[in-house]
Amino acid sequence: MAGFLSSTTSISQFSAPLLASCAAALLLCYLLIGAWVNHRKLRQFQGPFWASCSRSWIFWHDLMPSSNTARRSPCRIGPTLLITDDADVVRHMNAPASQWRRSGWYDGMRLDPRLDSVFSTRDEKHHAELRAKESGGYNGRDIATLEPDIDNRIDDVLALIRDRYSNHKTLDIALISRFFTLDVLSTIAFGRPFGFMEANDDLWDYVKSTSSAMFMLTLIVNHSSVRWLFHSRIMQALGAPKVTDKTGMGPMLAFARKAVAERFGAKPVVKQDMLGHFINKGLSQVQCEAEAALQIIAGSDSTTTILQCTMFLLVGTPAAYANLRDELDQAEKAGIMSGSDIIKYAETQKLQYLQAVIWEGIRLFPPLFGLKAKLAPKGGDTINGVYYPEGTEMAICDAALCQNPAVFGSDAHLFRPERWIEADATTKVKYRQTVDSIFGSGRFLCLGRHIAMMELHKTIAELVRHFDWAMADPMRGIDTHAHSVHLQSNMNLVATPRRT
Repeated sequence: MAGFLSSTTSISQFSAPLLASCAAALLLCYLLIGAWVNHRKLRQFQGPFWASCSRSWIFWHDLMPSSNTARRSPCRIGPTLLITDDADVVRHMNAPASQWRRSGWYDGMRLDPRLDSVFSTRDEKHHAELRAKESGGYNGRDIATLEPDIDNRIDDVLALIRDRYSNHKTLDIALISRFFTLDVLSTIAFGRPFGFMEANDDLWDYVKSTSSAMFMLTLIVNHSSVRWLFHSRIMQALGAPKVTDKTGMGPMLAFARKAVAERFGAKPVVKQDMLGHFINKGLSQVQCEAEAALQIIAGSDSTTTILQCTMFLLVGTPAAYANLRDELDQAEKAGIMSGSDIIKYAETQKLQYLQAVIWEGIRLFPPLFGLKAKLAPKGGDTINGVYYPEGTEMAICDAALCQNPAVFGSDAHLFRPERWIEADATTKVKYRQTVDSIFGSGRFLCLGRHIAMMELHKTIAELVRHFDWAMADPMRGIDTHAHSVHLQSNMNLVATPRRT
């Protein structure tokens, strides 16, 4: 018996390391086979080798952003994920009759854990219903106060610059732009401004917290494992923004929910604004709150990017700046616009150079440049002779699309508004269609596009009409990094009043 026990003990001692080694070997084989299977899925498309085996390649680039080697489009950046800079492919995926659908990327844009917004839902029927109910609020068709509300906030930003920064004081146009767009957003969406411009301060440290928040959002939308972890109950309890927070996104959500609650209370406040429009169309209180969370993130950061970058590029390009100022001055003398009131959006559409400046700013710094991947339909699809198998995800590289030399020429990287004026009619249409494709089309068209364009045209025109602008320190570069949006600071300018 003693010998038997001794023998059993020896076998047990021998088996433990052997079993561990076998398990490790099996795991390694599983991973290698999985990587090989992944590699073969879309092997006809070029891309980094490791991207064809695993999503770890894009995860690494999310953690450590860097410039990448130029590759032929579409480029493979994941086992089933391609990315394109071809506007024709983007338009094909977005076409009304297209069978391409939203991928899991959009699940990460579910900012309210209780339910989807119009941007995050992947249910085609639900998405169509929400768009039908909300479109009249976004395009201004059913809201008479939309343009006057924007005018009031433009008056605020002009007063802020005149009162606080006119005595040769340096202002960070990135920070002022953020304050402005947040107050415009809250006025349009919730009926009153957050108050950033009145305080001239980063309320609740929201701007300060944006960098880390957008970094996390990039990981969430790009990686299903991170998305699953973040949406789990324990992470929602520990790490998600809450209305009880004192800083960051939480107080903004509390502000929005309070505004929504006032419309659904025992004595509901009735207003003919965007929120009132949503309620009139039958959106529930919780759905209105979900849309509010989306508006705070997508509605302000996107417009901020275009506004601050266009102004900074314009001031840094003296010829372009002088041309725009001259056009505005001549338009005022010709009676095209009023000399005392804020310029009307309809009036801005008569100003060729202003439009060229704004489209050139959008082209060089597209606003929300996440992957926005779409999923190939059952049976696959062929676009321009290229077959994409069923389940292929196609992402969009907005920056490469908008700076494609094949479309915009060898100087595509330069800020040159004249390209939109000098080009012949056919080329202008191609320019416009290419840049416009980043806003989507058809059922995927960005609902906030009309508001953003109105805001940009009117605001840039008024900033140039009321002030002479100059670089505060031309030798100093700006601070910039990108996680789904451009996050910039130290875009320092000096504004000198031209009129009272």
